[in-house]
Amino acid sequence: MPNSENHPRTQIFDTEFSDLRGVPGEYGDVDSLLRADEAWNAAYHWRDPERLIDMLADDWIGFFPDGTIAFKTDLLEQLPRHPPATLMFERHASLVFGHTGITRGTLYADGVRLQSFLRVYTWQGGKWWAVIVQVVA
Repeated sequence: MPNSENHPRTQIFDTEFSDLRGVPGEYGDVDSLLRADEAWNAAYHWRDPERLIDMLADDWIGFFPDGTIAFKTDLLEQLPRHPPATLMFERHASLVFGHTGITRGTLYADGVRLQSFLRVYTWQGGKWWAVIVQVVA
């Protein structure tokens, strides 16, 4: 086993793991990130772009497995066109790093795995804004 004196710990991120909760008021915390992520999930469940419009950054972008890219207006226009389905979201991870929040999960439609995703949020003006989603098959 390496000696910690000879092998200093490498810090990958600019914050200690114990600080990932964020500082209330200055940064969003994991609880507020989870509420924002649940609001995103509810918008999909109801196929309601009005529920997403106030949480997507104007420069929001989505990357999909087939190489396509979607922008905020694309998502808002396409959402109501999704066929009705019983949706279930499974969350795998949620972390906060200063002004950045990340959630990772899987979406099931009518009991069948549809996709996995990584969502990235930024904390600005006292709320979380969705800025990027990476969807994988």
